[in-house]
Amino acid sequence: MRSIIRHILLLAVVAIAMACNTTPRTVEVIDHEGSVWSSAEEIYYTNQDSLLKRDIKIVVRYDRTYKADSIALRVLTVAPDSMVLEEPFVLRVPRLNDLRPEEQTFVYRSNVVLKHKGDYLFRLTPETAVEGIASVGLIIEE
Repeated sequence: MRSIIRHILLLAVVAIAMACNTTPRTVEVIDHEGSVWSSAEEIYYTNQDSLLKRDIKIVVRYDRTYKADSIALRVLTVAPDSMVLEEPFVLRVPRLNDLRPEEQTFVYRSNVVLKHKGDYLFRLTPETAVEGIASVGLIIEE
């Protein structure tokens, strides 16, 4: 009887720990027609908290037709107050050795504070067309 009670208590503690350990996150991924990424992808994020620190990551899904060793892109951010920041960013995407598609995540910004409430626009634009890219997007974690 005691072992059953211990197991139930252990399961309750594990369940509570798992519930408290979830990180709120927003994921927005845009699929491409075909497997060539050649144009800008726009991602909108609605910010509710102007004090919270977040991590912003770029996610890329690709397949075996990807042959480059890196992807040069421009990241444009437009804040709700119309402030604009555009900067270059390079993704070092490893090549695939097998047939299954792969997903890679790259840290773009850590511990960033989005200072204004409202809609932010993130635009990811490759410098040149990149073959083998099935989708691209952002992960914003609190």
